[in-house]
Amino acid sequence: MKSGDIHLERLSVKRLNRILAMLLSEMKDLTDEGRDFPIRWNIMHMYSTSQLAKLLAIHRGIDPDLAGIAAALHDIGVVMTKKHEGHAEAAIPYVYEFIERYNRESSGKLSRVTQEEIETIVKTIVQHSDKELTSDDPFVELLRDVDSIDAYLHGVEIGGGRLERCEKVMKELGINGPYGQ
Repeated sequence: MKSGDIHLERLSVKRLNRILAMLLSEMKDLTDEGRDFPIRWNIMHMYSTSQLAKLLAIHRGIDPDLAGIAAALHDIGVVMTKKHEGHAEAAIPYVYEFIERYNRESSGKLSRVTQEEIETIVKTIVQHSDKELTSDDPFVELLRDVDSIDAYLHGVEIGGGRLERCEKVMKELGINGPYGQ
């Protein structure tokens, strides 16, 4: 290899991939009736935020699998309650229930999500909506940033804390202007 070449190793995201498959299985047959957002949006957002979370986690030197799992589950409160308002806090019992089911169904096949990891995921999800705040927790900051940049990349009108976060992440990644100009 030449100097400056990147050497990539296989990314270990088997837990995340199984969680995404489980979520899709549950979400694909849900209807839009009574929902603030169409279920197809939640599915797209779940996949794209988990991918962005892995990429930004690698860039920031934190666990991409754990970041991806938190991103995949971050709007489970919206999916389950059909409402956006208060969805971060509403997610708590659903996250615990979902990860317990993952651990039970994947026992012996894939590594478990540990109690410490569950607490990190829950804390991250509960705090992800507070885009104007900053935290010392790298996972909380990552999910706030990822949720903001994903909305931007999907063409959602952004403002306030989301806009500032998008600008910060673009600068962090060396992207100038709205289209990399």
